[in-house]
Amino acid sequence: MPSIFKVSIAALALTLGGCAIYPDPIDIGEEVELVSYETIVNGDQAGVGLKARWGGEIVAVVNKKDYSEIEILHYPNNHYGKPRLSSESAGRFKVRVRDFIDPLVFEKGRLVTFIGELGEPAEGLIGEQAYVYPVLIADGYHMWKKTVDYEVTAFSFSPFSPYWAFGPRYGYHRGWGFHHHSGTVRVKVKDGASGTVEASRPVGPSQGDITQDQPARGTQEK
Repeated sequence: MPSIFKVSIAALALTLGGCAIYPDPIDIGEEVELVSYETIVNGDQAGVGLKARWGGEIVAVVNKKDYSEIEILHYPNNHYGKPRLSSESAGRFKVRVRDFIDPLVFEKGRLVTFIGELGEPAEGLIGEQAYVYPVLIADGYHMWKKTVDYEVTAFSFSPFSPYWAFGPRYGYHRGWGFHHHSGTVRVKVKDGASGTVEASRPVGPSQGDITQDQPARGTQEK
């Protein structure tokens, strides 16, 4: 008969597994209805004014006279808001903020999630092909930690190896115990950053969040 302790642990695991935990700047009350990217691109309405939390991979940053645009290759978010690169992308969208965005901070290839309201779609070009971008007017973001996966191969030695080798003098005997190992090592290259986006101040991280990658004017990465 399973103990109460084991049953409680199992129930807790199921409860936590079903919870979505988002970084504060992109968190929102459960009562707020969010529109998905697929709903907008596959529907007939632009969804202007609807709330959305979209993420993906940064393609480009353009600083215009009165605002800045970040072009994003959309990927579906996982249960805590991070874009899933293992999923297929359904297209691109643009994020608009009313301030300078440093392209060396919001660099191409970084993963980022924004929350805000949908604006009017914007027409543009990808190469020579016309493209209509859904537009998100952002008021919060979270840039995810940048990691690189390395495939590694290693060897280890054990005098207690169970393997046998063939030798010219004594026939079969125990080998030297060399073992071959391979796997993946994930290395964090850059920290993440998050914050709110407002027209009255630079785009910077909120208090208590990681501050290495502040998207503020003149910010230098360390």
